Amino acid sequence: MALSGGADRGSHSMDKSITLPPDEIFRNLENAKRFAIDIGGSLTKLAYYSTVQHKVAKVRSFDHKAKETDGDPLYEISVQEEITARLHFIKFENAYIETCLDFIKDHLVNTETKVIKATGGGAHKFKDLIEKKLKLKVDKEDEMTCLIKGCNFVLKNIPHEAFVYARHADSEFRFQNTHPDIFPYLLINIGSGVSIVKVESEDKFERIGGSSIGGGTFWGLGALLTKTKRFDELLQLASKGQHTNVDMLVKDIYGGAYGSLGLTGDLIASSFGKSATTDKEFSKEDMAKSLLHMISNDIGQLACLYAKLHNLTRVYFGGFFIRGHPVTMHTITYSINFFTKGEVQALFLRHEGYLGAIGAFLKGAEEDNPNQYSWGENYAGSSGLMSVSPELNPVQRARSGTFDMLEMDRLERQLVNLPLLQDPTSYIPDTVDLTEDALSRDYWLFCFEDALDGVVKRAVASQKDQPEAVERAEKFRQKYRHKLQTLRHQPFAYGSLTVRSLLDTREHCLNEFNFPDPYSKIKQKENDMALKYYLKVVKSVEELSWEQRQFTLVKGLLAGNVFDWGAKAVSDVLESDPDFGFEQAKQQLQGMKTFKLSHNNDKILNHKLFLTDK
Repeated sequence: MALSGGADRGSHSMDKSITLPPDEIFRNLENAKRFAIDIGGSLTKLAYYSTVQHKVAKVRSFDHKAKETDGDPLYEISVQEEITARLHFIKFENAYIETCLDFIKDHLVNTETKVIKATGGGAHKFKDLIEKKLKLKVDKEDEMTCLIKGCNFVLKNIPHEAFVYARHADSEFRFQNTHPDIFPYLLINIGSGVSIVKVESEDKFERIGGSSIGGGTFWGLGALLTKTKRFDELLQLASKGQHTNVDMLVKDIYGGAYGSLGLTGDLIASSFGKSATTDKEFSKEDMAKSLLHMISNDIGQLACLYAKLHNLTRVYFGGFFIRGHPVTMHTITYSINFFTKGEVQALFLRHEGYLGAIGAFLKGAEEDNPNQYSWGENYAGSSGLMSVSPELNPVQRARSGTFDMLEMDRLERQLVNLPLLQDPTSYIPDTVDLTEDALSRDYWLFCFEDALDGVVKRAVASQKDQPEAVERAEKFRQKYRHKLQTLRHQPFAYGSLTVRSLLDTREHCLNEFNFPDPYSKIKQKENDMALKYYLKVVKSVEELSWEQRQFTLVKGLLAGNVFDWGAKAVSDVLESDPDFGFEQAKQQLQGMKTFKLSHNNDKILNHKLFLTDK
């Protein structure tokens, strides 16, 4: 979220002119109850807990046994006020820390909070400033413990948190299904140096190795070679460079591949090898690219060796060296694939920048035991994963004046994997991944955007007794349209894009503006009508022959799903003909050319169903 004003990109001076809209960044601050902060070398991540009051539409009564002659309503929906817990995580540059602390101090209402949990290398540096501004005691937590706690939390609670990066594929991001058991795994944290941590359970982890050659090495040597002081600028240089101008390849030595050793000609034989034998100046871009390959390959080989040594196949990479940069993710991925011959994949995390802040928050919230609940990402209040491709986003990734947000709501019930699933890891509830299918993605995004006016109209109608409903509905329209436009350019923003996630995003945006269910009055009317005919329909179906009964059930299932998914053609009919109902929907189904059923002991042995145009 861009702020008005901005700090000098080359300095860390505090810019007092920046204004922060509370409803967009530090949301619900008046109900904040607990704080944590993770301060790195260049970025600060702030976490807090709040309570949110919102409307919820619930079924109050449901009677399917009443006769159709009864006059009382059989189905009623009531709107109730509920209070739920929400976690807020905000990421911004250290240059804005004083301005942000001032803003929080001015808008903080709850005075019960006495302590702020802090982690990261900058926690000591800014300790006095935090205590002075917020009047809270800074309680430091171990950085690695916080990192692991945060990693466990996102892997357990956020679907499609982990992804494989494929730079030259149609879809850059290939998201992984959430595994029922996230342990054990290897975490390669690449900061100034490299820490390799084996995580075996919620509270058991061990640093099993590391290296002094990490992000700080790339930054330091890169600055000496290119005179470029900013980390992000170095990566931009590397993205434009050609390492083969600097590196000595196998074919430079042997004239081609070294077949007996299985070495291809394009393999790097010596990083920076040509600089010793070639009498010419090398470009900054080429040197930065060569340096990036050298360090990434070293880290990748170390990760592979430790993964093999400890028999681990899940290897996650994080730290400021990664930070969603395509060049680093690509070189790490290439290195892992090469050294393991494709047996191990390099996995990255959508929210790896928040892990320390999440862990510090969880340490401070242990008395409330947040791990006993399930939490879901609130798409309406989260920035999502931004485009990291240099081709798509050539703007320097320093992004001064930019705030990223993640919000998570506590779910009503703890989620578990369905016990009846034979293999929960392979179960995918969605038929189409719109992240990879561009044609389907364009179609569905158009459908949702085209239906937006109708949703706004129904949202207002569902609360026509409230004069401010029109204004809230318009805010919903603007927010959801912005989300759809973002997903056109960044379909990977919230993990795998599906029709289900588009519906979830719409629901989150509606809830944001207190519209729990725009269709509640329609549901109440139509379900009440359906329940009045329920017993009659059941009786008529039971009187049919076995084959006729199956035919009727299948036809009813298809017609019902037409309504359930809100097909565009049906939506158009409903707008023009309010009396269009279930019987009309069955008549509109495509003709059934062949329907063959046989049974034995009430079991279907063979059935064929072919749908053709009329």
